[in-house]
Amino acid sequence: MKQSYDALLFDMDGVLVDVTKSYRKAIQQTANYFLKREVKISEVNEIKKKVGMNNDWDATYALISDKTIPYGKVKGIFQKIYWGDKNAKGLIDKETLLISKKQVLKLKSIYKKMGIATGRPRKEAQYVLNRFNLQKVFDVVVTKDDTKREKPFPDPLLKAMKDMGENKVVYIGDSPSDVIAATAAKIPSIYIGDQDIGTIRFQTVSQIIKYLL
Repeated sequence: MKQSYDALLFDMDGVLVDVTKSYRKAIQQTANYFLKREVKISEVNEIKKKVGMNNDWDATYALISDKTIPYGKVKGIFQKIYWGDKNAKGLIDKETLLISKKQVLKLKSIYKKMGIATGRPRKEAQYVLNRFNLQKVFDVVVTKDDTKREKPFPDPLLKAMKDMGENKVVYIGDSPSDVIAATAAKIPSIYIGDQDIGTIRFQTVSQIIKYLL
C-alpha cells in the first residue's frame, strides 16, 4: 500500500548499501593502526551511534581520541584501506545492496521522485551507484561535496528536496544524525535501528520496504 509521501529520500550507508565490511571495517582497521591494539567492532558501532558521527573520518578520529595525531593522517590511512592501492584491494568492493535493484525499481514506479542525501564524498557515492547500475534510478544525489554543512544539519536534505521539487518527503536513515537532520528540515523520518528515535522505527531494511510498498 502506497504511503502518503510524494518522494523518498534515502541515506546511503546502512540503508541502501551494507557497509559492515567496508566503512565499518575501515574505521576498525584504521583505529587498530593508530591504537596498536585490536579494536572491537562493538566500539565502532557505539561511536557511530553518537550524534555528529555521520562522517566516518570524524568517527574514526573520535574513536582514536588522540589529538597529537593529525586528522589528515587518520583520513589518509582510512582512505588507503577503503579504496585500496597497488598492494591491496580496497574494502569498497565488499559492499552489497541492502535493497535489491528490483525493489528499488518497484519503489520508483510507485513514488513520484526518489533521491539520496549521503555523507559520502561524491566519488564514493557514484562508484557504488555505477557498480550496481543504479545511477539513473535516483532523481537527485546529494553528497558531502554538495553542502557546506553535513548532517545533523538539515542542509543536505533541504538541497535534495529543492532539487527534486518536492515537499512531501520522508527521509530514511540509520543514525541519530539522520533523524535530527530530518526534524530540522521539517520532514518525517523512518529510522532503522535499535534506538527509540525517528517518526517511524523499524529494525530491518526489509520491514521498511514492506511498509513503503
